[in-house]
Amino acid sequence: MSPAKPARSASAAGLVAGLALVLVVAAAGCDSGNHVQHQPKLSMRALAAEYMAIARPANRRLDVAVDAYEDQAHDNLAAAQSALRVQAAIERRFDRQLAAITFPPAIAATAGALISVNEIRARLAERQARAQSIPELLSFIDDHKMADAQVEAQVRAIRAQLGLPPPETS
Repeated sequence: MSPAKPARSASAAGLVAGLALVLVVAAAGCDSGNHVQHQPKLSMRALAAEYMAIARPANRRLDVAVDAYEDQAHDNLAAAQSALRVQAAIERRFDRQLAAITFPPAIAATAGALISVNEIRARLAERQARAQSIPELLSFIDDHKMADAQVEAQVRAIRAQLGLPPPETS
């Protein structure tokens, strides 16, 4: 086992704990009552449009960065690291834009949970980008899949609250 492996495992434990905390907070926010039904339809449509105006371009940019990472992860450490740093930057920009939207309380709780798990995923991508070898880089795959699943769960939740269909792809 390489010296980097125990440190990564410790950070993975922190990731799991962070994700668990975010899910508890998100569940509490979702159980606090559905204030969405009291919002006028036009207002919900406007909020949904505002969300999609930031989500669509972020998803396109993220797809490109993820594809670049996947294309290089097994062969070109520097290019894969660069793609991971781009992913983190895209996620953080989306988070800032999402935080700027004024949602009703129940949706705001979900948006906060989405931002929290997305920040965890961005930090994980940055840690992965500091890998010193391709095997070390690839050792993060399971952690990254777990973080992706948590982000996707929050995306599905906020889209449902906004009356939007679920995302077409993960």
